[in-house]
Amino acid sequence: MSEINSKLYFIQYTLKKLTGKMLSFDEINDTYLRLFTKLQYKKTIMIAGSQGSGKSTLSLIIKKYFQKFYSKNVVILSIDDFYLSSYQRKKLAKKFKTNLFETRGVPGTHNFKLLYETIDQLRSNKFPVYSPTFDKVTDNTKKYKRKISRADLIILEGWCVGSKTIDTKYLNKNINELEKNKDQNLIWRTAYNNFLDDYQKIFNKFNYYIFIKLPNWENVINWKYKQELALRSLSNDNKLKKRLYKFIQYYEKLSKWMSMTTPSYCNVLISLDKNQSIKNITYK
Repeated sequence: MSEINSKLYFIQYTLKKLTGKMLSFDEINDTYLRLFTKLQYKKTIMIAGSQGSGKSTLSLIIKKYFQKFYSKNVVILSIDDFYLSSYQRKKLAKKFKTNLFETRGVPGTHNFKLLYETIDQLRSNKFPVYSPTFDKVTDNTKKYKRKISRADLIILEGWCVGSKTIDTKYLNKNINELEKNKDQNLIWRTAYNNFLDDYQKIFNKFNYYIFIKLPNWENVINWKYKQELALRSLSNDNKLKKRLYKFIQYYEKLSKWMSMTTPSYCNVLISLDKNQSIKNITYK
């Protein structure tokens, strides 16, 4: 079997196992294989996209591919694993006098210092590095830490990764009930936007940026619901869906801002269709 066919088979099998989708060799060659060829000599990559966009799956496929064909140790850092504990977020909420910071999500609800130091250690080859893990069901950091002894490629993935700060006009505009009713004085959104400005110090450590764009905001809600059901091993939960509809409003402004602005400066723009399949990939 030729090397290219071996790669195509591997990507096809891995995608089928992770997503349940069976793509043809032509589809894989035009999308994944072409993308992976461009990533071959990269050392640091950011992957961003709204909830349910498939950024974690893409990160994992990249990891498996480069491990098998190039013997690279790919380290995936999910920004979600660096969320502050519920207790720490309550302290943050008290500091800013708004309980909106009790809910994980926006910049400021992550352990910025730990994330910065972890990336710095990986880039400087200061091994072993111990990376935290976060349990979204219990909404707290796990005791278990992942030991990393080598990093040939570092991937930082997350919903807000790579975002620029929101301009004042859009920041001040109420786009949902959460902002209209619970952030009338703009304290919460102004604070998380200021935190986002600090996050640029982390984002600037990465030299290649992939952004996954969804067709519309309704897809985020539906795909996030599927994702949360899988975490809980459930097939249906109407109460969960209602909670998620409210929960997703915490992410809405920054997600929409990224959808509007990120395509102009990312290195790779992956556009999805309503079926969560790749519609088009644009390279810049």
